[in-house]
Amino acid sequence: MAETITHIVLFKYRPDISWTDFESHFETFMALRTKCLHPSTNKPYMLSLRAGKNRSWEPFSKGMTHGFVLEFANQDDLDYYLTADAVHLAFSKAAAPLIEDSVVVDIRDGILFGPPAKRPGLGSGEYSGACHCGEMAWMARLEKAEHVLCHCGTCRRLGGGPYSCNQIVPREDLKITRGEPRVYIYKGASGKDVRCYFCGTCTSHIYHHQDAMPDKVIVRTLLLEGGDKMPATGEIFAEGRLGWVKELQESLVNGVK
Repeated sequence: MAETITHIVLFKYRPDISWTDFESHFETFMALRTKCLHPSTNKPYMLSLRAGKNRSWEPFSKGMTHGFVLEFANQDDLDYYLTADAVHLAFSKAAAPLIEDSVVVDIRDGILFGPPAKRPGLGSGEYSGACHCGEMAWMARLEKAEHVLCHCGTCRRLGGGPYSCNQIVPREDLKITRGEPRVYIYKGASGKDVRCYFCGTCTSHIYHHQDAMPDKVIVRTLLLEGGDKMPATGEIFAEGRLGWVKELQESLVNGVK
C-alpha cells in the first residue's frame, strides 16, 4: 500500500447556512465514495471515505469544524478525482457557498521528505482559440498551459472583469486561422503603444502586442481550448487586485507579486 494517498480535508462552514443545507451537503459528500466512478472500469475507485465533527478540546482548530479523510490507491486516481471527475466537480461547485475556509493535506504513510506531487496540467503544445461569435479563430503554442492573471486597471476596463488571463509567447507562436481582427491602440504602463486585437463583431479579445516587447504577444489564455482547466500560476499588478477576489493567492502555484 506504499502508493496509497490519504487526502485530508478540513472545513470551516459559514455560520449562516441552514441545518437542512448542511445535512444535504454532508449526505452528498459521503455518497461520493460510491458515486465517483473510474473512467476505465466504471466502478468506484475511492478506497475509503471517513468523516466527523471536530471534538478536540485543544484550541488549535483554527475554526475548522469538520474533517474528511479520503484514501486513493495512487496519485493518478486522486488527480482524476480533483480535476476530472464530473460527480466530484459538481459537488465542489454546490458546496462552495457553504464553506468559509478549508485546509487540504495529501500524505503518503511514512513519507516525511521529498517534493510535492506535480500539479496535473494540459501540457505544452498548440491550443486553438475562438471568439464568442465564431468569426475569429487562432492557434497559440504554449510551453505551459497556464494562466498569469493581470490586475491592472486597463485589463479590468477592457474586459469588464476583476482581472484578465494571459500568457506572453513569441510572436510567431500565435497564428490567426480565420477572420481579420480589429485593433485598438492605447498607451501602456511603459508609455509606449499597446495594440489590442479583438473580434470586430463580438469584441472578444484575442491578444495584445506592445511596442515595449516587439517580439512577443500577450495571448488571452481563457479563450483557448481547455482554458477553463488551466491553473493560475502567477499574477502581475497584484497591487490592483480587488479586495473581494477571495482565495486567489491560495490557488496560485507560483505567485508573482
